[in-house]
Amino acid sequence: MRAALLVAPGKIVVENVPEPDIGPGDVRIAVGGVGLCGSDSSVFSGRWPAPSSPWIMGHEAFGTVIEVGESVAPERVGETVVVEPNLACFTCGPCRRGLTSACENRLSVGMNRAGALAGQLVVPSRFAWRVDGLDAATLVCVEPMAVVEAALRRLARPLPAAALVVGAGPQGLLMCLALMRRGARVHALDVNSDRLAFAEALGVTVGITSERFDFVVDSVGSPAAHESAVEHCSPAAMVLVLGLDERPLGISARMLVRRQLELRGSLTYDHPSDFERTLELLTTRPLDIDPSRIVAHRYALEDAQRAFENAPLAPGKTWVEVGEHQIPVPTYL
Repeated sequence: MRAALLVAPGKIVVENVPEPDIGPGDVRIAVGGVGLCGSDSSVFSGRWPAPSSPWIMGHEAFGTVIEVGESVAPERVGETVVVEPNLACFTCGPCRRGLTSACENRLSVGMNRAGALAGQLVVPSRFAWRVDGLDAATLVCVEPMAVVEAALRRLARPLPAAALVVGAGPQGLLMCLALMRRGARVHALDVNSDRLAFAEALGVTVGITSERFDFVVDSVGSPAAHESAVEHCSPAAMVLVLGLDERPLGISARMLVRRQLELRGSLTYDHPSDFERTLELLTTRPLDIDPSRIVAHRYALEDAQRAFENAPLAPGKTWVEVGEHQIPVPTYL
C-alpha cells in the first residue's frame, strides 16, 4: 500500500509499505481521507518527535471497512466510518472513572501508533464509527469537532452572550461555529490576516477590540496567545485552553487571583459519549452552521509534502485525499 512517510523533520516521501496486521477485535479500513491539524504539524516539523523513522502521520481519518477480525460482526464490511484516533485502555484509574481522555496508556493514531496517511489503517472496531450521508469535507471535521463539543460539555456553566476565540486556525474556527450555533456572538483574534478574513466570511467578528469577555477560548496555547486571551477577560471570566504548547504560560498567581479568573484546560474527548454526541449532531439534527464550511484545501496523498508545508498558515482546514471512495466531495474543493 502507498503511505506518506515522515523520514526527517519537514521531509515526507510517498512509498509502498506493508499492509498492517489485523487482530481479532480490529477492523481494516481503506482510508479515504485525512484532515490535518496542529498536532500533525508538530510531528512534521519535529517539535513533537516522531516515535521512529520513517513514520506515518495523520489521525483525522475516514474510510471504508474492508476486513474485520474474527470477533467482529462481518456485517461491518462496507461501512463508511470515521476513526476515533485516541485509543483508551479502559483499565487505568482515569478510564475507570470515565475520563478516557486522560488514559494513562493511551495509544494515539499518528502520534505513538502508526497513522492514517496510508492506503489502509487498522484500529479496534469500537473506535471506528459508522457514518451515513455525510460528505468528505464533513467527515474530516468529525474528530476536531468532537474536541470542541467535549470542551464545551466540560464547562458546566451557561455560555455568555458573547465570546472571544484567540486563534482562527481550524480548531478555533470549529469553536467559533459551535459557539455561534449555541447563540453566542463570537469575536476572533489572530496574527494571520488571511485566517481572520476566512473567519469573517463565516460570520465571525474579527480584528482588534477593546471589549472584555466573560468567556475566552485560547485555541493556540502559546504564551503570546494566552496573554492576548487574558488581556481580553472580564473580571471572573473563564479562559478555556485547547492549544498545546510546551512553553509556560505567562500568567501570575497575582493576576489569576486579583482578576478572579477561572482557567480550564480540555484535552480531546471521552469515549464513547463525546464522539457519539458529535455524530448525533451531524447526522440527526439540521445544523444551521455547517462545520464543513471551514474545509478549504484538498491534496492528493502523493502531494502530502506540500500539504504539510502549506497547512500551518493556510486559511481554513486542509485535508489529504488518500484513496478511491464513493463519498461525495464538495465542488469547491
